Amino acid sequence: MKYIRKKIIKGVAYYYFEFPINIISGKKLFTKYLGKSIPPEDELKTMLNKFFEEIAEIVIENISKNIKEYFPPNGIRRIEECHAWYHLLNHEINSKKFQQFKDLFTILFVLNSNRAEGSRVTRKDIESIVKKKRKPKTLLDREIVNSFDALNFAFSEKMKWNVASVKKIHKILFKEIDDEIAGKYKTSNNVVGQGGIASITTPKEKVKEEMKDLIKWLNKNKKNYPPILALEFHWRFERIHPFQDGNGRVGRILLNAWLFNSFFMPVIFFSENHEAYGSCIAASIEGRKNKWGKYFIEQIKKTTKRIEEYKKEGIIKGGSTSMGHWEIQRDRIRIY
Repeated sequence: MKYIRKKIIKGVAYYYFEFPINIISGKKLFTKYLGKSIPPEDELKTMLNKFFEEIAEIVIENISKNIKEYFPPNGIRRIEECHAWYHLLNHEINSKKFQQFKDLFTILFVLNSNRAEGSRVTRKDIESIVKKKRKPKTLLDREIVNSFDALNFAFSEKMKWNVASVKKIHKILFKEIDDEIAGKYKTSNNVVGQGGIASITTPKEKVKEEMKDLIKWLNKNKKNYPPILALEFHWRFERIHPFQDGNGRVGRILLNAWLFNSFFMPVIFFSENHEAYGSCIAASIEGRKNKWGKYFIEQIKKTTKRIEEYKKEGIIKGGSTSMGHWEIQRDRIRIY
């Protein structure tokens, strides 16, 4: 069982919970004794929950000051508590809960990310596809399925942090919807939002060069604290606005792919807060990062709350084959 280690001492079996934490000075193995046998499932779940709460506290106490200051007071606590909880959710003892979280997150993510860009998709539309009440026939159905496929690609080992993968996400999103622009950089300068943001997006002739520079920047800084790196990458990507359409959707998928592959809980940017979202990106472009960090924490809180509310409705039980599977790539916590 994941994180459970059996040790034989003088012919007697002893069981321990062990979890690796990478700290600045080296690796720390968080260890707790379980007993001479693995506890019953309900008892083990309670114990694991307590252990991961303790792990979160270790990270919060040791994380660097400059990282804490990127976010509002107690922001790091919220991030790291979700970080530890997400590790626990990925334990096989919680496999059904994880599948349900995956489904509920995906539905709410696709709903909000697409509606923020003017889509008319509804939750009922997405649920109908998930529960296979109807096969994809319309452009709206195709939009939903494409969004599932793009998210799954970005969350898989097939995703490479290069220009080709970024284009691939865009191509998947627009497959059989607008094949003329799918996976291709913009051919005319696009206008974004209102006010100053439109004047600072990258001209079409410079997109190729700036996208290469952005990927170089990302890989150069890939050891930085994942939530901050994801946020910094996102506003830089949106400043470039490399595609004719779908930049926001691609950008939010990329942000969550970086969080997910760094084993942080993915987050939903809710469409009712889209104006604030755009304002935060504009502020970041101008060098004012505090709004972006604060907004991110607000959306984390909202994500956990909305998913919990959705779960209580009992509409989606979890494990939908329509959505495929997220591939977990990492299983340890690193302190920055």
